[in-house]
Amino acid sequence: MANIWVVDDDLFYRKLISEELKAYGHDVMTLHNGMNLLLVLEEDRPDLLILDVFMAQKNGIDLLEDLNRKTENRGELRVLVIVITGDDSGETELAARKAKADYFMLKPFSKKKISEVVNHLLKGGECAKSLKVHDPRKF
Repeated sequence: MANIWVVDDDLFYRKLISEELKAYGHDVMTLHNGMNLLLVLEEDRPDLLILDVFMAQKNGIDLLEDLNRKTENRGELRVLVIVITGDDSGETELAARKAKADYFMLKPFSKKKISEVVNHLLKGGECAKSLKVHDPRKF
């Protein structure tokens, strides 16, 4: 299965996401801030990254932009990225899209929804870019 990293300063969401994805057989690593992510990225990289937007030290959008630059400079393939946040402003969603997030998800969300999105993206499927917009397509 996939190697998935969850970066969120909220313990509740780190546990919710990691427990659900581990139940599907994924290897999950959780990090509580963006600075830890930057250190770990020097050693390894995930198949999929789930990033919270608002965290201490470095926010998820800035981390995604840093990751994109590193990937481009090294000639590596992009990592799939899901951006999660409790901020439902259009500005945050726009910033995530500009930073090339593969999916934008608003908190709160169900365990079922995160696993559906993750598994669909890992299979190479295209899905709605946001949970703010109703999409009749099924995963």
